[in-house]
Amino acid sequence: MLKIPPDYTFLIQIGLFVVFWLAMKRLLFGPALLVIGERAARSEGAIRQAQAMQAEAERLRAAHAAALETVKAEAHRDMQIIVREAEAEQQSILADARSEAERRLADTRIRIAEEIAVARQGLRVHVEEIAREVVRKVLGRAA
Repeated sequence: MLKIPPDYTFLIQIGLFVVFWLAMKRLLFGPALLVIGERAARSEGAIRQAQAMQAEAERLRAAHAAALETVKAEAHRDMQIIVREAEAEQQSILADARSEAERRLADTRIRIAEEIAVARQGLRVHVEEIAREVVRKVLGRAA
């Protein structure tokens, strides 16, 4: 029980508490707080480093995405150029084929017209002979 006024043992207890507290501070609390402080500093440093690495990774991802978009746009543009060139070449080939077909058709028409003219000329010579022969046979006399 607490006595009022306190006796000398109370002062001894306060003194022992202060001595014990100073010893614990020096031997246990001080080093423990130092270790906790160092751990906190290392943890904060590691967190800052991780954040910096994450920011760098995001920057690299953005740069990679931008480069990829640039390459895609370039490839699309090159593909459009190739398609346009292929279409132009296709039109040129078709135009050449049309002109060749038209030329052959014209040559064939001319050749057929010449053959028809030759055949008609040959028939004109024979028509008179055939007509005389028909008249002679039908009428029974020479025309």
